[in-house]
Amino acid sequence: MTRPPVPPARSGLPLDRRRFLGAALAATIADAAQAAGAANAAGTATSSAAEVDVVVVGAGAAGIAAARTLLAAGRSFLVLEARDRIGGRCVTDTALFGRPVDLGAHWIHAVDATPFAGHAAELGLGLIEARQDFTLYDGRRRLSGPDADAFGDAWEAFEQAILAAGRAQRDLSAAEVMPTGLGDWADTVAFALGPFGCAKDVEHISTVDFAAAVEYPQAFVTEGYGTLIARLAEGIPVGTGIPVTRIVRSGPRLAVETPRGTVSARAAIVTVSTDALAAGAVRFDPPLPADQEDALTGLSLGDYEHIFVELPQGALGLGPDEPVLLKRQGRRTLGLLANLGGSGLVMADAAGSFAADLARAGDRAAVAFALELVAQSFGADAVRRPGRSHVTRWRADPWIRGAFSCAEPGRARDRAILRRPVDERLRLAGEATHPSLWGSVGGAWAEGIRAATETLAAL
Repeated sequence: MTRPPVPPARSGLPLDRRRFLGAALAATIADAAQAAGAANAAGTATSSAAEVDVVVVGAGAAGIAAARTLLAAGRSFLVLEARDRIGGRCVTDTALFGRPVDLGAHWIHAVDATPFAGHAAELGLGLIEARQDFTLYDGRRRLSGPDADAFGDAWEAFEQAILAAGRAQRDLSAAEVMPTGLGDWADTVAFALGPFGCAKDVEHISTVDFAAAVEYPQAFVTEGYGTLIARLAEGIPVGTGIPVTRIVRSGPRLAVETPRGTVSARAAIVTVSTDALAAGAVRFDPPLPADQEDALTGLSLGDYEHIFVELPQGALGLGPDEPVLLKRQGRRTLGLLANLGGSGLVMADAAGSFAADLARAGDRAAVAFALELVAQSFGADAVRRPGRSHVTRWRADPWIRGAFSCAEPGRARDRAILRRPVDERLRLAGEATHPSLWGSVGGAWAEGIRAATETLAAL
């Protein structure tokens, strides 16, 4: 989940060199497999031309975590990534604005339930505690006192209604339990708890799934969340630009097919997003069990896009990394994170059905809407001289096809179904399979470790 404000063992794996297998190293699958054997830490694992113990499909957080676990166990493995980079939905860009910018995941959710604080310290990366309250604006007026309290009361009433239904295992839509009497805060609270937190409108959010989520406390990585994941991937052999098209499991070994050849493996861990799998990005022969195929739809990805706009330093009169909610009627709104890392950069987040609407309108329309919204609360002078801008397009990415999973009403059980081993040789893993850290990098990381640990036991 991505909702910013309002509720472990450390892996000491020694990785001594960066070794991503890009185009130069992955000209053939045989080259990649041989490199995988050479890169395995213990130096005892063996690997013939295109044979490994385990193939990991996808080099996002789950894939990297699985690979680190396999590496520590001394098994031969290969990570195959369809894109030309690692990180999946957790990637930091430094070129667009001359500073680190997270194009996907930005908040570390439930930081105490993940190993990321420890990893960041080990790697010399900075961690900033995220604020757990919003700055509220109603037009040009910054709200405080009774006005802000009214928002807090509306938030709590709706959240408690969702939690009560979910904890009672009444798997309804959040919209069905939304209290009456929220007044003119109803739409703003629905945005905050719905699209801004879950990437879907409240009509498409399972109360049981929502109630299971763990989110707080939260933090930011100074150098970028994607930077942390990339640093944790150092030393892992990854073949980038190599999409896995089919996994055949009818023989004594799995045949993992790619445009560059076939890898023979004893087991595979697939960390591809639910929407990409549902669209046939990876085919399975024989197919996945019917209930797991159906679970991909029940755990579909929502829409969540960042609109970055560069404004003059201090234009908004807010502090660094200050979260802002705007009191608005209807669904045409954005959540703001002002002054990223103390800069003048604003991250305006579109989510749910309105994010899909903006994507159809195009990047220029999205940036124009963000500037219009900022001007309505901070004045025309604040946006008179905007600088560079950028709009993410996660829904259009063919290897991901959305933001993060959120169970549809009545479908919270699908996480356990998808988490179940397909068989002893094939497992699915990612944020969508975690029961409580779904929608987060931490959940994907934990699931990668879980799937690798189970695979090692099966081997």
